[in-house]
Amino acid sequence: MPAAPTRRLRWFFVVVACLLMVVIAVAFAPSFYLRGLIRSRVIEAGLTPYIVAHGIVLTSWFLLFLVQAWMVATNRTQLHRTLGIAGAVLAAAVLVLSAIVVLHTPARDVAIGASVGQIALEVVGDLGLLVLFAGLVTAAILNRHRPDVHKRLMMLACVGLIAPALARWPGAAAYMPLSAMVPQLAFVGALMTYDVVTRRRVHPATAWGFASYLVVLGASFGLAFSAVGHRFVQSLV
Repeated sequence: MPAAPTRRLRWFFVVVACLLMVVIAVAFAPSFYLRGLIRSRVIEAGLTPYIVAHGIVLTSWFLLFLVQAWMVATNRTQLHRTLGIAGAVLAAAVLVLSAIVVLHTPARDVAIGASVGQIALEVVGDLGLLVLFAGLVTAAILNRHRPDVHKRLMMLACVGLIAPALARWPGAAAYMPLSAMVPQLAFVGALMTYDVVTRRRVHPATAWGFASYLVVLGASFGLAFSAVGHRFVQSLV
């Protein structure tokens, strides 16, 4: 394995974590971080307690990912492992609160005139990505003693989680679902490039994680456009 590229790229996951934080900050500035300063339909509807809790937990998760990546890059591995316990608890909270928010989406979107098909794609897609997040984080925790596997799975879990944030970027709604998929694929492409530069091949964890993303994506699209998916969404209104 080339030593020089590895040393130069030890900050790769820190940079990725920073970019993910930017995605989250821009997406939720109107409805959460800068609420009251920027006009948003979510602001007009008000912020319920579960949305506030979700915002706090989600922000904490991405901040923790950034801190954890920085600790690894600066060889603070023992503290990284200690904080990993809090990370597991936080991941569970992210999963539960995100599911609650997604399941409340249909009623909110119907109120603003969204079609059943649009809502189904959003709800089923987000639920699918939450299943992917749960699977990747669980696999990462089980492989916590294999750093090369662990960090890749954690990054891919975070990349999957930002789809709703990407959909809220200015102008993104007109190009959904591409406006969410393309940036996610760009992050995966960056990870594959990192693998090739540092290992001369794509790491198996990257390949399996990406394959899982594609499977979830395909299944979500199929279900969202089916009668079953539409009935599921209508049952939530």
